[in-house]
Amino acid sequence: MNLKNNLQLIMISLALMWIATTVQAQDEKGTTLFTNVKVFNGTDEELSNVDVLVEGNMIKQVSAEIKAPKGTQIIDGGGRVLMPGMIEAHGHVTYSSSLLDMMLNHDATEQAIYSARRAQDYLMAGFTTIRDMGGNSFGLQKALDAGVLSGPRIYSSGPPISQTSGHGDFRTANDGHPYFDGPELGGVATRFHWTRIADGPDEVRRATRENLFRGAAQIKVYTGGGVTSFTDPLYATQYSHEEIVAAVEEAKRYGTYVAVHAQTDAGVVAALDAGAISIEHGLILEESTVKRMAELGAYYNPQAFLALQDVSKNPMFQDPIQQQKNREVAKGTPQAIEWAKKHGVKILWGTDVFFGDDAFVNFRQEFAYRDRFFKPIEQMQQVTGINGEVLALSTWKNPYPHGALGVIKEGAYADILLIEKDPTQDIKVLMDSDNLALIMKDGKIYKNTLQ
Repeated sequence: MNLKNNLQLIMISLALMWIATTVQAQDEKGTTLFTNVKVFNGTDEELSNVDVLVEGNMIKQVSAEIKAPKGTQIIDGGGRVLMPGMIEAHGHVTYSSSLLDMMLNHDATEQAIYSARRAQDYLMAGFTTIRDMGGNSFGLQKALDAGVLSGPRIYSSGPPISQTSGHGDFRTANDGHPYFDGPELGGVATRFHWTRIADGPDEVRRATRENLFRGAAQIKVYTGGGVTSFTDPLYATQYSHEEIVAAVEEAKRYGTYVAVHAQTDAGVVAALDAGAISIEHGLILEESTVKRMAELGAYYNPQAFLALQDVSKNPMFQDPIQQQKNREVAKGTPQAIEWAKKHGVKILWGTDVFFGDDAFVNFRQEFAYRDRFFKPIEQMQQVTGINGEVLALSTWKNPYPHGALGVIKEGAYADILLIEKDPTQDIKVLMDSDNLALIMKDGKIYKNTLQ
């Protein structure tokens, strides 16, 4: 390793240690008893008047009038709602600065620091777990798990896998191709492993295996066009059946699954035909496809905010090509979600918000934009228990295999929030961090306004 690389690693380490000091967690994972709380357990519609006992990083007991061991920290919730830590099922924690900065201005060190801050911001918004659906988040995940800095658990997909000219082909006009011109000339996105270009079943298989080697919990593949990209039409299907099958087969061999980016019906059908089980976006669909998703037990992760917002005010969508694509997606969104509700598809809660702070500050608008489609308790189930189900599909590749996530039950991880106002009455209270009276992740308290 040369001197330049050593200096970069030292700079990153120092920066991450500095960031870690900005959020104070309790030093030890002791025993904590939550009393006088109304518990949303992540699955049921009704709240329960029970106590919750935490030992170490696990929930030990959930019942009325728990007799706490000697030395237990007692937290009187004052009648507040206690719920599982929230899960972002479609995040991009390392796409954490503007696209221009990512591609042209930030080196790997600076981008790592932005990503570390983004992780901390997620945690302090009450999101104790992220299913990262594209990017090089492996190193960040390791640093978080080692306690170097504060942030959520990360289920990393690694670099999303895209065909040449697909939605994940982030190259600029001045970049070469990693196959034709070599990796060093293949563009910043492929060099920093933010995306992975693979063509043909063998390359897709190799890319999947590489992501699994690096630590991917699940695999992300693009099977259709997208809104933010410029070189692929929205309605273009991407990857052949054989290519998608290659990714699915390799994921299954490691006990995990494939999630696909697909906006249109053709891309979703291709993914289902190949055995993918998690559909990301899917906002221009036929009812027959939605019904098939329900029959197969596929998970569906639509985004209401990105699709239905006024894009003229969003810096991410200022190009006319993007705006026209978004209008097409917006037209299909309400119907697709209504069909998913009608047929009982398991709906995840995710935002797909990425790039600069001006975009990230709005990511919790997803709660407000879903409010027209779902009751508050339904969104609470999506952002906790149902999201936790899809995380568990990673089985052998699950980075946190010792307990359940997204639920309040005995044997689950102690990821817990106390909420000042009742989100079962108004889901939008979860958009305001001031309503988070307490944030606990893995048995450690990172915020507590009750003291």
